[in-house]
Amino acid sequence: MPIKVVIVKELKTIVRERRLFALILIQPILLTLIFGYAFSGDIKNVRLAIVDESNSKASNALISALSLGEAFDLDYFLATKSEGLDLIKKGEVDAVIFIPKDFESGLAKGRAEVEVYADESNSAVANAVVNGIRNLAYSISTKTFGGIEVEQRFVFSTKTRLIDFVAPALIGVVTLMISLILSASSLAREKEEGTLELSLKALNSRDVILGKFLAITAMITLDVLIVMFLIHNLFGVEVKGSFALLILTQLLFLAGSVGIGLSISSISATQLQGIQAVMIFGLINIFLSGFFYPLESMPEAARIFALVIPLTYANTAFREIMVKGSGVEQILPELGILVLYTLVSLTLAVNVLKRMGGGIE
Repeated sequence: MPIKVVIVKELKTIVRERRLFALILIQPILLTLIFGYAFSGDIKNVRLAIVDESNSKASNALISALSLGEAFDLDYFLATKSEGLDLIKKGEVDAVIFIPKDFESGLAKGRAEVEVYADESNSAVANAVVNGIRNLAYSISTKTFGGIEVEQRFVFSTKTRLIDFVAPALIGVVTLMISLILSASSLAREKEEGTLELSLKALNSRDVILGKFLAITAMITLDVLIVMFLIHNLFGVEVKGSFALLILTQLLFLAGSVGIGLSISSISATQLQGIQAVMIFGLINIFLSGFFYPLESMPEAARIFALVIPLTYANTAFREIMVKGSGVEQILPELGILVLYTLVSLTLAVNVLKRMGGGIE
């Protein structure tokens, strides 16, 4: 079977080149350790919903303070707390501020209370909401000689560790970079060695791409499992949703990324050119997908550009499954985009190789 020949050949080549094989195994471990222990970032434009049962001068002053600056966007004014929690679960707001009926009288007595319900699936946003409200509450308290206590209520989880929310995006980054680097060097390496032309004479371009795709995907699946093992055993990160669904989503994203790498490799004259090109693609994905800096805090143009970046959807799907415990229904849009990503990238790789090398059908 032609495809089987390509798969066996590709796996043997990877294993034989010890430096490349070591890179495949070591790089995900290093990335996981580095990014797992160090991550930070500031946010703005947090989407808030307000439930003001007090409807008093004091509560209006607090709401007015929230609307100042760029930290918060007051998107909804609701009648009940349950409406706000539903909006958080749907992903339409990041937090709900609940101001009880006795807020003004409590403030006059020296102690008022505000409840903050935050979406803990995004740790940076959740912490920023709580800290921001507490700072405002302190400012108002000093002016009124009263006291405002901010009660923190997280939605989806009782954990507050940053790694629980960085981990899903970390999986996406590691999967992306390893698959791009390995696949980008594949065809370019054969060009340098002069064996690609022989492969295209014996096989058509579709079989060459599909064979390499299956071989590389099989190799990087090992990396995905290594990352999952490290994240769970070293950092104690749990998967609240279906582990099978998480692996399926990871493989979809991995498959699309391998397709992009093979497309770039098809037009690259050398391995170095291929790796340099995929590094640019990878860095754009990383910096504009919300990994280092929340999408809420990016300029509008950057947020629009993020909509065409595959890693954006992969990170969203991973976080939904791992942190929120979501099922297929909740991540169906992301799954659809990742399937499209895979089909388009593989089709592109086949067509590019045919044009560059005159593949035989």
